[in-house]
Amino acid sequence: MKIIALGDNVIDHYRNTGECFPGGNAVNVAVHAAMQGAEAEYMGNLGTDEFAGVITEALGRFRVSYDHCHILEGKKTKVCHYDVTDGERSFVSVSEGEEWAGPIRLEERDFYHLAGADLVACSCNAKIPEQVKALQALPPIFAYDFGEKEKYRTKEYYDQVCGNIDLAMFSCKPMEIKEFEAFCVPLHRRGVIHVLATAGGEGQLLSAGGRIIKKGIQKVVPSDTMGAGDSFLAAYLVALAGEGWQKGGLMPEEALRRALLAGEEASAGNCMRQGGFGVRSEVSPTI
Repeated sequence: MKIIALGDNVIDHYRNTGECFPGGNAVNVAVHAAMQGAEAEYMGNLGTDEFAGVITEALGRFRVSYDHCHILEGKKTKVCHYDVTDGERSFVSVSEGEEWAGPIRLEERDFYHLAGADLVACSCNAKIPEQVKALQALPPIFAYDFGEKEKYRTKEYYDQVCGNIDLAMFSCKPMEIKEFEAFCVPLHRRGVIHVLATAGGEGQLLSAGGRIIKKGIQKVVPSDTMGAGDSFLAAYLVALAGEGWQKGGLMPEEALRRALLAGEEASAGNCMRQGGFGVRSEVSPTI
């Protein structure tokens, strides 16, 4: 099975410890998919600074291809600054500036390459909403992570990106089932087949065409929650693909529950690592 994770790459800088880790939603998903046994690829813009080398070295370590990235000479990698206390992070600031490599803009050759995957995973962090429906028209299964910000949950954003989405994932505060059912209505109405909401230590809610599945989790004391949602998503996608998932298909409850369990186990394991997937950068940002 081939998964292409499309979108962002960043360096996560823990300001209060001085540590740096390669990451970004798409990079994390690609690495965790490879850790789950999938053939994985990352596609996005890469600069030519030292941090871009940190990203590609980490991808290579996990045998994640990045051959179809756009390499932008003289451009730099975005750095996200956090304070981390007892495994929980708080966002401080971001360093990008005019030299940031920025979000990828897909060309005809990119769509041709993406069409050869079994599954394409993208997210709001890719910052290409105007190209998302073209991605959904391709043959692969399409998953889209809406993240946690309210600005990606508006009618206008849904109208722009929702169509043939096989899985939409959200990071949410805990919800009652009736609240979640209402949350899913505008998504299903726009063609989303499965809607997954993760709520940290409160577990997950999943709507399969309106059929609700609730799953709790075995709680752990985290070393670092960075990348927990991305590791969950990658393991969930790989497990569900192994159950015979097809584009446009509604999966049976038993398969969905097994995939949720795979995601839970991967996420719990990743919370015992530092950073998005346990790789520390030897390069530090200039503040």
